[in-house]
Amino acid sequence: MIPNTKISQTILEFGKSSILALPSDHTKEEFENVITIVITAWNAVVMDGWESGNRFEAQLLSSLQSAPKVIRVEMKRLIKRKKTKFGSDPRGVGNHWVRVKDGEFVFGCEARLNVENAPVTGATH
Repeated sequence: MIPNTKISQTILEFGKSSILALPSDHTKEEFENVITIVITAWNAVVMDGWESGNRFEAQLLSSLQSAPKVIRVEMKRLIKRKKTKFGSDPRGVGNHWVRVKDGEFVFGCEARLNVENAPVTGATH
C-alpha cells in the first residue's frame, strides 16, 4: 500500500536524527547536504526493492569506503532505518529542494514510483 503522507514529510521523519544533529545555527547548505545524504540512503533501498536485489546499497557503501567512518556508520544506520521502520514505503524521491521562507528552511520533493511493481489494491481497469 502506498502511504498517504507527503513524501517530503516522510523523508523529514526518516532523517530526523541526522537533521537534529545539525548545529542550531546551521546554514541552508548544511541542511541541503544532510537532506542529500538522507535521500541517497532512502533511494538506494527503494531502488533495490524495485529490482529485488541489493545493487544500489552495495554501490553506495562501496563509494563511501574512503569516507570518514562517521559518514559510513551514518549511512549504514539510515539504510537499516529505511528497511526496518519505513520498509513498506515503495516511493523513491525525485527532484528535491530547500527554500528559505520567513527565515526558515522549507524542504520539498517529488515522489517517484516503479509503476510496474506498485502495490495496488481495489483497482479496476
